[in-house]
Amino acid sequence: MTAPPSYPEGVPVEVCHSFEKLALEVRANGFARYSADAILHRVRWHMHVERGNRAFKANNNWTAPLARWFLKLHPEVAGFFELRERLDA
Repeated sequence: MTAPPSYPEGVPVEVCHSFEKLALEVRANGFARYSADAILHRVRWHMHVERGNRAFKANNNWTAPLARWFLKLHPEVAGFFELRERLDA
């Protein structure tokens, strides 16, 4: 059994868990593909509006690492997010 992938560097664990929960919810609602960016925006909404944490900042640069982390964690949903080639790889 392999260890789960480590959380993306610089992304709060709570954001990772929220992203994962929402992505799985979208998938369960029948979407074969979806936008990782839309899910991160939904995490922002949750933190700002639902939890009242106006100080929360979500960096747009988290989108790609979150999508890659999620797909490593859930290989059964390969292709759910469109991934582009990393320039720094």
